Amino acid sequence: MLLAMLMQGALTLPAAHPESVAARETATVPGVVDPFADVVPSALASAERAANELSAIRLNVAFDPALGTIGGEMSVTWRNPVNIPLRNVWFRLFPNAFYYGEGSLVVADLTVDGTSVTPELALDDTALRVPLPAPVPPGESAEIVLAFTTTVPADSTGSYGIFNRDTRNGSWVLADWYPVLAVYEEESGWALPEATSFGDPTYAPSAFYDVQVTAPGDLEVVGTGVIAAETKENGIITRDFVAGPARDFVMVADDNVAPLRLDVEGTLLTLWTAPDLDPAISEQTLDVAADALRYYNDRFGAYPAREVDLVQVDPSGALGIAWAGLLYLDGPALLATYGEQDPEGLATVVAHEVAHLWWGILVGGDSNKHPFIQEGLATVSSILYLDETLGPEVAGAELDAWVTGPAFDLLAAGDAVVDTPVAEEMDANIWSAAAYGKGSLGFLAIRQEIGADAFEAALHDVVTRYAWGEMTPDQLRDAFERASGQDLDALWSHWFNETAMTREEIEEVAGSFET
Repeated sequence: MLLAMLMQGALTLPAAHPESVAARETATVPGVVDPFADVVPSALASAERAANELSAIRLNVAFDPALGTIGGEMSVTWRNPVNIPLRNVWFRLFPNAFYYGEGSLVVADLTVDGTSVTPELALDDTALRVPLPAPVPPGESAEIVLAFTTTVPADSTGSYGIFNRDTRNGSWVLADWYPVLAVYEEESGWALPEATSFGDPTYAPSAFYDVQVTAPGDLEVVGTGVIAAETKENGIITRDFVAGPARDFVMVADDNVAPLRLDVEGTLLTLWTAPDLDPAISEQTLDVAADALRYYNDRFGAYPAREVDLVQVDPSGALGIAWAGLLYLDGPALLATYGEQDPEGLATVVAHEVAHLWWGILVGGDSNKHPFIQEGLATVSSILYLDETLGPEVAGAELDAWVTGPAFDLLAAGDAVVDTPVAEEMDANIWSAAAYGKGSLGFLAIRQEIGADAFEAALHDVVTRYAWGEMTPDQLRDAFERASGQDLDALWSHWFNETAMTREEIEEVAGSFET
């Protein structure tokens, strides 16, 4: 979901050359699987409360490298999250999107509470309606079971390369690879936007995941959550991942990796890179991620997962992409090039992606309908982190690179409304400049107006209120108004809903930036 990208959050750059991706060292944890195994102790009480409202998703899948597929059985204990009975449940089948070429996701043998039902495909086969034999009342549940086979496209660049099997190095990058439960919004019903080739496609509710993954012994797997059990037999490895609450389950698989780990306040942070990456760059990357995690824990509230993985991949046009507990980092462009030539830029991107663990993942929202929320908050969070750790000169330079520069470009193109849904016909450069540049400036303008303390208090407030759930733009504005006691309607509308930005305003907000 974020996420979005969920996670959801991508910083764009021209496509780069491939590098070997990560594999994972694992440990066997005997005994019964704990559904809260991925939750840090400080968040256990809130996670247990969330369990009464969230669905549970179980996957039992296997890789087939010869066919380029992954598939198996999926069962969902779907809990009606809203205050009216529902007659249908919707899933998203993103592998069927046009930008994935040969990619596909085929569903079969679907039952609800043991009764066979006939689903309906929609939105060019990227959405699946599951009819319920009887309406499910609020808070009640239904057991949905299905079989599925996903064909992973070879050497795909669709949607930044988040769903791809690289034939050059044997890596599998798997996001949105299974039927993704859609979000039901109280005011507008099921959220079913058109699939777009840019933006953040995943918009999913938090759920508990228990995922059993069977793979050849030479194919290591990094996945969302923690490994509760592992078995090896006849050259085959089966790993049982437990994750949640989480918005998605993402994997990267390969046979060539060098892990580097740090414990950060109860969360195991692991960076997985190609063995030939300069160790100094690996250490810098992990140190930045750890420092950013500590900084955000202190300001926004602790991130509640026991493990967070950062994995070197070779995306197409994105420096980083964030998912629940797993962050993609571009190997050639970010880790190698930025690591050698622009360490401050590397720090900015890593801190931005770590910030998405809060903005887009812990606190969800429709990142294609309101992309500026997640991208603007993640960008501002990273600049505030840089200001404290590397100083105002570095923060100011990175602000120019990632915020004011794109805002000036947008102004030269005629400005744009920031709060605009992503659509396939949009100019991707205008969308990016609006979400990252002008959107971030809007949040800095609010911070300038209400003060740093009220701004931070509002962000901590929304994490507390909307953890595991979804937040709308109106709810975020309300949080800033509660924290400050000010009416921000005019300021909010000026930056996010109008095309009235001026050069003087850009310079004023950027020039007055201070913590």
